[in-house]
Amino acid sequence: MSKIIGAVEIGTSQAKALVGEVGEDGSLNVVGMASRPNEGMRKGEIVDFRKAAAAVHAALEEAEKMSGTTVDSVYLAQTGAHLDGQMLRGSAFVASSDNRVAVDDLQRAESEAKRRQPETGRSYVHHVRTPIVLDEKVVEDPVGLIGKKIDVGYWSIDGDDQAIRSALHVISNYSLEVDDLILSSIASATMVAGPDLRRAGSLVIDLGAGVTDLVLYHQGYVAYTGVIPVGGDHVTGDLSMGLRILEPYAEKLKIEHGKASPDPSDDEEDVWIIGNKTIGDRSVSRKAISDVIHVRVVELFEIIRKELGSLLDANELKGGILLTGGGSQMPGIEQVAGKVLGLPVRKAGFPPGIEPELAQPENATVLGLLHYGLQDHSLPGQKKDQEQTGFLEKLAHTFGIG
Repeated sequence: MSKIIGAVEIGTSQAKALVGEVGEDGSLNVVGMASRPNEGMRKGEIVDFRKAAAAVHAALEEAEKMSGTTVDSVYLAQTGAHLDGQMLRGSAFVASSDNRVAVDDLQRAESEAKRRQPETGRSYVHHVRTPIVLDEKVVEDPVGLIGKKIDVGYWSIDGDDQAIRSALHVISNYSLEVDDLILSSIASATMVAGPDLRRAGSLVIDLGAGVTDLVLYHQGYVAYTGVIPVGGDHVTGDLSMGLRILEPYAEKLKIEHGKASPDPSDDEEDVWIIGNKTIGDRSVSRKAISDVIHVRVVELFEIIRKELGSLLDANELKGGILLTGGGSQMPGIEQVAGKVLGLPVRKAGFPPGIEPELAQPENATVLGLLHYGLQDHSLPGQKKDQEQTGFLEKLAHTFGIG
């Protein structure tokens, strides 16, 4: 019997909802998807609850209508500059007299890793396991092996309680439960960077409207995540101020004529701001548009380069740097990124089997939510979803939504 699941991304410019059907063989078929303009967000965080909730609820209603069914729970994307990541590690000595590793040994190491609590007013939203180490050797599944000491690590992301509570309440107000909170960057990377790329080492940068999400993989595991509070809306704002035009016109110019870097042909071409050549309309050179955009794009990648520092190692990132999100569609942005970051950069693609209308860069996160959520991220020997269920029950109790 098939199972119906949902995913929600509360984006700065758009709220998106997706309904998927999971077959008995584990195959995923997207049966409904919708998006609605979202005026309740700034830089990835809810600033007007009613507007954000209205956008999400409208998208959910339309996606359910398209699918001909309803969902009971969703995977929810998390982003925003309030998020912070850190590596947590724990270890445990093997308890049995014959030094054979048991599930209990792993769970004791896990508990030790997660013992450290975030600061007051913050909660963990996502724990991403890193390699399991048995006697200083990386192993996939140590249960049953002989050894003395188990080490378990997690890249753990915590966030501001108020921001998390607001997002959860948007979903609960639609009478839905949250199956899992998933970092937006990890969801996007799940969709556009396959296992081979993650094992080779790769950096995925999701260029959104309000923020830029990034995740870096070493040897197949998350080594770093970050959220830069700069996105496509900032480029639009720069154009509005620099060209002294209203933001809707600036957005139109960015989409239709914007380039991440000027080229010589732009000097000789003018474009009309409004486009109808009526009174009040005027022309500007494409070079002026590209010059403004270029400054902001360079600044963004310089921030990323500074934040990652020595993690931008060509020997550790043989899978390269992938750009996704709506901002990745800007012509020439991969060349600018490559020049600033000093590594090969390309625009990310989607795996085969996804409908062309869905396989768009701006949909990477919401599509990735379902794919990541359906994977088993539990410890060897642990029941699937056992850990996450307890984690979400604790969150629900903390925020009064259970």
